[in-house]
Amino acid sequence: MKSILVAYGENRGIGVDNDLLWQRDLPADLQNFKKLTTGQAIIMGRITFFFDIKERILPNRQTVIVTHQKLDIPGATIVSNIEDAFKAVEPGRDAVVIGGEQIFRQTIDLVDRIYATEVHASLPADTFFPKLDMHIWSEISREVHAADERNKYPYDFVVYERQ
Repeated sequence: MKSILVAYGENRGIGVDNDLLWQRDLPADLQNFKKLTTGQAIIMGRITFFFDIKERILPNRQTVIVTHQKLDIPGATIVSNIEDAFKAVEPGRDAVVIGGEQIFRQTIDLVDRIYATEVHASLPADTFFPKLDMHIWSEISREVHAADERNKYPYDFVVYERQ
C-alpha cells in the first residue's frame, strides 16, 4: 500500500520556515504518526529529513530520502526520484509519504490512501498540502477530537481513499 500521512490546517498549511506547524502543540498527532509509520517505510524529501525529522533515523522504520544532492546518511536509502523511492521500499512494508510539499505534490496521484490530521486552526504557513479533489478521494473515516490540556487545537484524524 502507498499512502500519505499529513497534518494541515484550515488554510492547508503544513509548515513555516522549515518547521512543522503543529509539532509541539498536538502530541496526539505525533502519537498517531508513530502508530501509522512504525514497521513501514517512510518516504520524505531532504528538507523534511533535516528540519522536521531533525536528521534522525526513526526506530523500526525504513527511511527513504528523495533528493538530487549526494548524501551519505547511515541507515537511510537515498534516491533521486519518487519512482525509485517506491521501488526502494523493502518487501513487507507499506510506503508512507511524510512530506514535504513538493513530495506530496509528486505523490498525491500515486497513492491509494491519505491519513490526514485536519487541524481546526489556520496558522501562517509557507508550505501547503494540495486541495483534495473529492471526485477522486472518498472520506472513509473521521475521528473528531476537541482541544484539551495537551493538544492546543481541535483536530480530526481523517482517512481518505482513492475511489
